[in-house]
Amino acid sequence: MKLSAHRDESAPAERAFWKRAARPSWPPYDLLEEDVAARARARLDKIERLYHVGQDQAWDGRAVLDALIEKHGPPRLDPERRAAAMRILSVLLWGELAAWAISADLAEHIDHVEAKMAATSQAHDEARHFYVLRDYCRALGEPVPRLGGIGRRLLIGILETDSLVHKLIGMQLLVESNALAIFRALAAANVEPVLCELLPYYEKDEARHVGLGVLYLPRLLRRLTKVEAMAAAGFQLRCLALLMSAGMTMRDDFRVLGVDPRRMAEHTVKLQDEIVREMFGGAAAAGSRADGRDAVRGVLNPRVSVGPAILDFVHPPGGEEAAPPWHRAALALWTRGAALADRALS
Repeated sequence: MKLSAHRDESAPAERAFWKRAARPSWPPYDLLEEDVAARARARLDKIERLYHVGQDQAWDGRAVLDALIEKHGPPRLDPERRAAAMRILSVLLWGELAAWAISADLAEHIDHVEAKMAATSQAHDEARHFYVLRDYCRALGEPVPRLGGIGRRLLIGILETDSLVHKLIGMQLLVESNALAIFRALAAANVEPVLCELLPYYEKDEARHVGLGVLYLPRLLRRLTKVEAMAAAGFQLRCLALLMSAGMTMRDDFRVLGVDPRRMAEHTVKLQDEIVREMFGGAAAAGSRADGRDAVRGVLNPRVSVGPAILDFVHPPGGEEAAPPWHRAALALWTRGAALADRALS
């Protein structure tokens, strides 16, 4: 990881001693605001609470998995669905390992004490997620496939970035929301009894992890310059492109397991929309001064921008069979290209 060049984006810029302080705006309208400091303190308390809630809700991974295997017997998958399930479980397994490393990196480099505590709690959760899913795959008796090149490139990009803003956007807002949607979809499809009862534990933790980005990221976004805001938006678009291309390589696997890719994508977009709304709604409640650049500050709202158009293109509402010929041809080309890139980048 490239950490030597790390800069704490939450720290205010230093002012040269020979420069006169900027004159504050007048009239000072914020004097009319009630409890501004109290609301800011409440926001910090929420971030710290993520740590304590994580401690209270921590579960014993070995005990839970052992109890589920005792209840249902050793996990087994029928031959038709085994290969598809293992490819998706591979993505989840290696994604949890990356999330463990990324959250530990956040815990090390965030200077804000409450947010550091929340990231530390998340690192503990992600470590548990990794070893439990690893032990589940061992219980299946199937070798775990290698991670596809597109997913690998996505996770490495988030791991190696020096920017806290980019890490939080990539992991907390994009990867976590996609993982949450996959966990819910696999559990609802009842792929395998042990896995079906195990995944809600993951889902509960992941839903809490998103809170770190929701509560801490706005304070970093407000300090970005226009150039930094554009770079953050560009980083998010790159992550989205990789996520969608990786998804194209797994559409058939999800269908084999009884998961509707469009419904799962709709759920992902809804989650991301809710995250962004909560972020900026909470920022406004804390007394921040929003400006016209908030829409591009690295956190594009998928529902109000290009999300619906992309969703309908990737997953036609009536199914691919109902799409016009040019649409089916474009999807087939994208799918083949993504498969080739996935193998080439491995």
